[in-house]
Amino acid sequence: MNEAATHLEHHTTTDDLYEVWKENPYFNNIFCIKKHGDTYVQRINLKYYHPQKYNEIINMLWDPALVNYFNPGSVKRKIVRVYNQNLVIIRQRYKDSNFGRWKYFYALAAKIDISEEKTIIVMASANINDGYPSEKEYKNTIVESANLFKIDIDSSESVRKGKWEKTFVNIAGYIVEKKKIIDGHISSNRELSIRKALKKNFHPDE
Repeated sequence: MNEAATHLEHHTTTDDLYEVWKENPYFNNIFCIKKHGDTYVQRINLKYYHPQKYNEIINMLWDPALVNYFNPGSVKRKIVRVYNQNLVIIRQRYKDSNFGRWKYFYALAAKIDISEEKTIIVMASANINDGYPSEKEYKNTIVESANLFKIDIDSSESVRKGKWEKTFVNIAGYIVEKKKIIDGHISSNRELSIRKALKKNFHPDE
């Protein structure tokens, strides 16, 4: 997942072609979006002035039961396989409205502690056979090494019968980092910066 973390950091730290979609000074967050090929990249920057909450926020982002705190709409995430405490396979299903159809994806998810003040949580879909009734090829166009990871998943009946719409996430995740506030001079104050990036490909069943 090192390649995935590298791509995630690139999309969250570079400003090329991003347009500000929405800004909320009250909550200290900025939502940006850009078009990249056939997909959209979304990025959210959030400043949180309580650095003592660093570990608590990381645990919240890593906990599948708390996924709705940082995702709009109806979202349900579960861990379906554990390789170690920092590397798992998750299944996430979601819908945009109460009457919308459930969509889902499987992805490798990793929590990488870069330092005591920086953590990356990254997800990327791999070559996972879940019994979905479609001949379409789902290929990660960003994290190419993820395509080499082939695995069979004992999925739910809703997946095997095509009741849920299969989607694919090239890369998604969070970068949580403690930073000094620099405002014309070096300050002793610190902030917690949370950057989120999401890049999806959707493949509706036709």
